[in-house]
Amino acid sequence: MKNNFLSLKMITISFLSAGLLAALSLPANADFPEKPLQLIVPYTPGGFTDALARTIAKQLGDRLKQTIVVQNIAGGGGNIGAARAAKSPADGYTLYIGNNATITLNTMLYKTLPFNPLTDLTPVALIGESQGALLVPPSLGVRSVTELIALAKAKPNQINFGSTGTGGVSHLSGEMFKLAHNVNISHVPYKGTAPATTDLISGQIQMMFNDAAYPFVKADKLRALAVTGTKRSVNIPEIPTFIELGITGYESYAWFGIFVPTGTPAPIIARLSRELNATTQDITFQKWMQSQNGEALWSTPDELNIFMKKDLAKWGKVIRENGITVE
Repeated sequence: MKNNFLSLKMITISFLSAGLLAALSLPANADFPEKPLQLIVPYTPGGFTDALARTIAKQLGDRLKQTIVVQNIAGGGGNIGAARAAKSPADGYTLYIGNNATITLNTMLYKTLPFNPLTDLTPVALIGESQGALLVPPSLGVRSVTELIALAKAKPNQINFGSTGTGGVSHLSGEMFKLAHNVNISHVPYKGTAPATTDLISGQIQMMFNDAAYPFVKADKLRALAVTGTKRSVNIPEIPTFIELGITGYESYAWFGIFVPTGTPAPIIARLSRELNATTQDITFQKWMQSQNGEALWSTPDELNIFMKKDLAKWGKVIRENGITVE
C-alpha cells in the first residue's frame, strides 16, 4: 500500500511539474489584448489618413474583441505623432498608422529628428494606398493643367499650393510641379488634409495635390485637373492621368501601414499582422477603400519592410535631384 501511495504521489508530482513547465513555456502575451489599444494618427481629424485609421480601428478592434481608441497627434510634418508612437511602451497596445511622409520621406528631408522612424518603429502590415489629384477651386478659373501653368507664369508668386504638412507627398508633388514647369508658386503647409481642403475650397490657397477630396469634386466645390496614378480613378473616371497628358514624374500613390514601437514582442506583432491582413482582405473594407479612391493592401512585416526600401529609393532620387530639404 505504501509503495502504491508513493507511486501515486510521484505520478501526481510529475503531472504537476509538467503542467507548471507547460504554463511557464506559454508566452506572456498569450491573452493579448487584455485591455483597449490606441492607434496614433499624426494628423488632424477629417483627412483620409484619419478616416482610414478610424475604419481600421473599428474593424480590427472587432476582430481583437477590444476597443481601439484613435489618438490624433498632429504637427511637425507628422513627426510629433510618430515620435510619440516610437517612444510608447513596446507592449503591443500602441499602434501607429504611418505613410510615405512619416516613415520614409522625413528621414531624407529633415536634417535632424528626435527619433528614427526606420529603426524606432517596426512594420506590422500594409493596409492600403490611394492616388491623388491636382485640385483647384472653381473660382480660380482654370480647367486644365496647361491653363494652370500659364496662370502661374502670368502671376508669379501669387499662386499658393497647400499640403498636408512639410515633406509629405502632397508637398513634394507641389515642389516637383514648381521645378518641372519653372513657375514661382509658394508652399503653404497645414497640419493635415482637412484644414488644407477647407482653405482650398474657399480660395485661400489656389492648388493642392490631394488624395481625399473626391466628394468635393463630385459636389463641384473643387475641380480636378489630373490624377497621379497610372490609371484613371474609378470615382472620377472623366479626369485624365498626368501620363495621358504627356506629363511625367507624377505617377505616385500614398501608402499606409501599421507600425508598433520597436521591441514589441514578435508573437504580438505576428498576431496583429494576421488580424490586419484578415481585416484588409475583407470585402467590406475593400469596398470602403474603393469608395475613397483607394485600394486595400496586405502584407507580412518583412514585405512591408521591403516596400519601404523601394519607396526610399524612389523618393530619394526625387529629393536629391530637386534639392528639397526641410529646416
